[in-house]
Amino acid sequence: MLDTDQLRSFVSIVDTGSFTRAAERVNKTQSAVSMHIRRLEEQLGRPLFAKNGRGVRLTDDGEKLVDYARQMLQLEAAAFASVSNKALAGKIRLGIPDDYAESFLPDILTRFIRRHPLVEVSVICESSLQLHERVTAKDLDLAIVTECADLKGAEILREEPLRWAVGATSRIHEMRPLPLALSGPACAWRRNAISALDAAGIGWRQVVVSANQAAISAVVQAGIAVTVFPESALRSGQRLIDGREGLPALGPNRIGLLEGAGRRTAEGLALAEEIRCALRCSQRPAAEARASDPVLPIPVEAMRQRRRMIAAE
Repeated sequence: MLDTDQLRSFVSIVDTGSFTRAAERVNKTQSAVSMHIRRLEEQLGRPLFAKNGRGVRLTDDGEKLVDYARQMLQLEAAAFASVSNKALAGKIRLGIPDDYAESFLPDILTRFIRRHPLVEVSVICESSLQLHERVTAKDLDLAIVTECADLKGAEILREEPLRWAVGATSRIHEMRPLPLALSGPACAWRRNAISALDAAGIGWRQVVVSANQAAISAVVQAGIAVTVFPESALRSGQRLIDGREGLPALGPNRIGLLEGAGRRTAEGLALAEEIRCALRCSQRPAAEARASDPVLPIPVEAMRQRRRMIAAE
């Protein structure tokens, strides 16, 4: 029989891309996690990881085991929840701007649902100001927000600079007046961009106004306009502009967490911790990386779902 503790360590390494961070997730030492993998490989009679430079990669047999391991761990969690009556089994309402839904939701919800398979999560995508109003009105339990300086009660979890973004092969940022695709006047990113352009004496015109980031991304990818994004919200088909390409530097963007006032449910507290971990861990400084820490290269097609890249650890 396969040991679920060993499988949990194995899946955590695959998900985090690191033995060190896997150990943090399962609350064990790195040596204990490494021992789990050795015992699992001995029992299966197959190597699950192979050396790849200073790190490791999954072998073909490791790739085969991943989906089975996930199913077994989910089944274990569901069985425990159903029989023990100790597991979380309520409902939780989460808000998030659509700028960040693609960047952070896959990791947050995957981890949360695996640990609490009986909890029902409802997700609402709106602007930060609207989410703040809904949390205040108790229409939402939690919300991930930007524009934290304008929102009372936001717990700041992450800070990163705003960046100019254009289509992957576009030179539209060289046009004057600069064509922009941004949200409306209430958007802090818009105010930041326009203030920087005005201070630099660069003419601009807004060709597309939309609160929907999918619409803005489509315009940017088509090479029609320039927009601003934090790096973590960059989508495929776009590239970031650096300071050598004629546009001024932008200020910082802060991402925070809003929790509803009053009694907080166990489901809300658990999801809030997953959010804190996802947002804080994904910004771990490179200086904190351990040279001896084995790492997993992450396939290109999974990059957008796994933002905690080891190169930035």
